[in-house]
Amino acid sequence: MAAQGHPAHVHGEAVRKALREARPTGASLVQLCGSTGRTPCQVWAGIKFLRKVAAKEGLPPVTYSKAEGFQLSEDPDIWVAYERAIFATQLHRIANVIEQVLAPHARRQPSDEWVRLALEQLGGAKATFEVLTRMER
Repeated sequence: MAAQGHPAHVHGEAVRKALREARPTGASLVQLCGSTGRTPCQVWAGIKFLRKVAAKEGLPPVTYSKAEGFQLSEDPDIWVAYERAIFATQLHRIANVIEQVLAPHARRQPSDEWVRLALEQLGGAKATFEVLTRMER
């Protein structure tokens, strides 16, 4: 099946169909490529499209876990696990920016208003992500 050149919504529909057929489990990227006849890049375009239109079309979110792969699950526990994984990733990124970029800047220029403001704002975001990753449902 030559699917190159198709717009993202065409790839998205193929991915949606494959994920619905895989229910209740998910599918890995390799499995989605095999079942849709698309390249990894095309499958990713389809996943990105589905994620953008899921709420508008009444679909569950497209989630991912190492154990199950990509899913269109109706289980809110799967959604929360995916959301927590995203928050943990963002927490890690923000912590690295604070520790590796902003803190050295602040040490070298303690009176720099920009770095002070950035540290305060990202410190608040870091605290929020910490709460979200640890919060019980």
